[in-house]
Amino acid sequence: IGFVRKKTGGVTQPFPEKLMEMLTKEGSNRSMVVGWLPHGRAFIVRKPLAFTKEIMPKYFRQSKLTSFQRQLNLYGFRRMTQGADA
Repeated sequence: IGFVRKKTGGVTQPFPEKLMEMLTKEGSNRSMVVGWLPHGRAFIVRKPLAFTKEIMPKYFRQSKLTSFQRQLNLYGFRRMTQGADA
């Protein structure tokens, strides 16, 4: 996984890489909270409260689900409510 060096000296991991790492690790360990859908084209947060309290702090600075959703939207992710991928 490639990391980007900031000019101030810290190392930051881009959001999509953090997201993939989280889904890979937590999806297999805690699939009742968050994980991939069976077809593998989308993921689902099954228990939002547990997700924000237990999983998000490990991977992201934000602690609100709405902030996480805003970040997803920024990178082109869309909420699926209908169709085969929902």
